[in-house]
Amino acid sequence: MEALFRYRAVDRQGGPATGQLRATDTADAARRLVAQGLTPVLVEPVDALPAAAPAAGLRPAAARRITARQLQGLLQELGTLLQSGISLADAMPALLTAYARQPLGPALTLAHQRLRAGASLPAALDQPGLAWPPYVQALLQAGEASGEMAQALNDSAAQMAQELATAAELRNALVYPAVLVLAGVGAVLFIFVGVVPRFAGIVKSARADVPEISRWVIEAGVAMQQNLGAIGLGAAAVAAVVASLAGQPAMRAAVLQAMAALPAIGPWLRSVDVGRWALVMGALLANRVPIVEALRLSAGTLRLKPLREGLLRGGAQLQQGRALSEVLEQQAWFPAMRLSLVRVGERSGELPRMLRALGEAETQGSRNLQKRVLALVEPVAILVIGGVIGVIMVAVMMAITSLNTV
Repeated sequence: MEALFRYRAVDRQGGPATGQLRATDTADAARRLVAQGLTPVLVEPVDALPAAAPAAGLRPAAARRITARQLQGLLQELGTLLQSGISLADAMPALLTAYARQPLGPALTLAHQRLRAGASLPAALDQPGLAWPPYVQALLQAGEASGEMAQALNDSAAQMAQELATAAELRNALVYPAVLVLAGVGAVLFIFVGVVPRFAGIVKSARADVPEISRWVIEAGVAMQQNLGAIGLGAAAVAAVVASLAGQPAMRAAVLQAMAALPAIGPWLRSVDVGRWALVMGALLANRVPIVEALRLSAGTLRLKPLREGLLRGGAQLQQGRALSEVLEQQAWFPAMRLSLVRVGERSGELPRMLRALGEAETQGSRNLQKRVLALVEPVAILVIGGVIGVIMVAVMMAITSLNTV
């Protein structure tokens, strides 16, 4: 039974020769090379990849989730290798060795097998376990058609890095407000459960004319203390339901739409979407993706449904010969001040570059809006938590003073 072998050899003129051929074993492969006038230097089976033993305590690679950061790193490394003049046939085994113990190992093994069978790189990387953004496949297909695969890989990696950086900035900015809110909620619960019930005797005393607000606060604290287990179970059940709903794309989209209607958050979400769309659209056009197809693919990056549906409807107008600036002008959500960049790009033939400039400007604008919105979270949280604690303490003090008055 024949197998596939890779070889390095020297031809009759002394030049290097590399490739693959089928033979029954290594000796047979060497004989066939000699018959072709080549002097073998290295002959080895294609499947002879280094088998790395899993490290102690490390889960099998296939069982670990592949993150967006790992996918972005793979695109960047592969693009760098190809840009350095290394062929795809040599780059993939090198990546297989590097990722042998990583979650990407099994997926890269399958991709390598598909490439050896004659599949294209986009088809080899199109696997269920690899959650690529919608524009990556389009960029890779365009790069393959134009012969600029290295550029397409680098553009895809750069766009993914931009999105990951934006998400990381938002997460980091939310850490302090989240800690502040959790600490405030913990303080309120401690006061309600550990402090307020100690004054329950005042409510029952006949010698005190307790104000209604004091009565409500103290009775609420006593009820919470008596039903602490049930309240904890209810809170856990609510958290589980929320987590389950958060995992559903339809629910996340509905929440996002509701947030888009808020005064400060809505403009920020639209600015984020416009910036992401412009960067992806510019990258697709720079890689010679047809403008109608580029509009369809870039619309998939928009998270707000009205924006996405508006652009998809605009694709029909592009097919009728209308300019992109005219299509965007009809979109109520598109910032009017940015239309000039699109028009200049269309007139000068630099539409991809102008779209990227637009995307960078909107991305920076969204970051500034994000900082302003988050700057309001901290004082609002402090005011709300301080107000709740203040009401509790005032109610308790009024109960005590009513007893002293009587």
